[in-house]
Amino acid sequence: MSLRDRLASATGPAVHRDLFKQFGVLENPYPAAGQTSDNPHQRQPSDDEIDSRIESFVRDHKSQVVVVEGTQGTGKTNVLNYYEREVRAALESQGDYYVVRYLADPEASFDSTLRRLFQEFGVERLVKLSEALSQNEDAIEIARSHEVRIAFRSLANARDRVYAADQMQQWLLGLRLLKSHRETLGVNFRLDTVESKTAALRDLVQVSSSVKLLSGIFLLMDELEKQDGVLSATAVVRYLSSMRAIIDALPNHLFMMIAVTPDALRRYSTALPAFRSRLENRIELHPLSKQQDALALANFYFAQAEKTAVDRMGKPPANVQPLVTTKQIEETFTALLDKAKRSGDAGLRQREFLHALHEIAETRIRAQ
Repeated sequence: MSLRDRLASATGPAVHRDLFKQFGVLENPYPAAGQTSDNPHQRQPSDDEIDSRIESFVRDHKSQVVVVEGTQGTGKTNVLNYYEREVRAALESQGDYYVVRYLADPEASFDSTLRRLFQEFGVERLVKLSEALSQNEDAIEIARSHEVRIAFRSLANARDRVYAADQMQQWLLGLRLLKSHRETLGVNFRLDTVESKTAALRDLVQVSSSVKLLSGIFLLMDELEKQDGVLSATAVVRYLSSMRAIIDALPNHLFMMIAVTPDALRRYSTALPAFRSRLENRIELHPLSKQQDALALANFYFAQAEKTAVDRMGKPPANVQPLVTTKQIEETFTALLDKAKRSGDAGLRQREFLHALHEIAETRIRAQ
């Protein structure tokens, strides 16, 4: 059969109806190894600890750093994806929180992370800040930086608030200082270093919170281990130092969640001992080591796919066939766990286990 014929037979409503009738799902319920987003999240006891940390942050606004620690494939990205969705949904009615998800690709500077924070703050919020400061200019004095105070006063007194806010954001992003920035904001120096941007972010957060426009920032950083092994040791220390600086600069209103492997975390702690004390609140994710846990994970993914199918198709069909049997799940886990232990691993990574189930399910679907 040609590829054209295979694709024609694999698409269309009839295919999904047949899958639903035979297996009770509309698609393969298990994600392939390369599918890291939009996967369901099976809650674990560690989630309760994260929940309590977020609850205390929203209540007290005291900054916190939570480290999600685990080897590759144990679900760190899944945890961050889950909490990004949960926090957005829980706080969507409160416009004074914003969530920033950042993938820490190897980069020699923390500058791009700061730039993302300023971009997420946005021109619209700066316009609101301009209006608030025009009614309460005393709040400007909270800013420590003289240059930032000048910019805030100009923003508060601007006739065209949208234009002034746009100029303000360009300046915060560290773009080249132009005549328009000098005339509109009264600034004479460009924010061209990580230190100056960190100081400006600190003042922006503190002033915004004082006029009730900001309650908190959720910064979710994934795959922090990528910095290690790609950048030079000096660049890694510089990056970590910048992270430590932003944590120290914002004792309030910052909730940072970092996903990193244990090996990278140990090397980072050795490279910059002062960074270690900021990372004491750790949530450890472990690979699968027990058959009942593996079976529970497989059943959870199938149940989520089954629920989605029922929501779309209506009443579940009677006498559906198992897409992947319990025996197949148990045998797959046992075989992969033995292989992992022979390789020196403590357990079987969830990503590898789910990918194996994905392949079994694909074979079953194709056979039908």
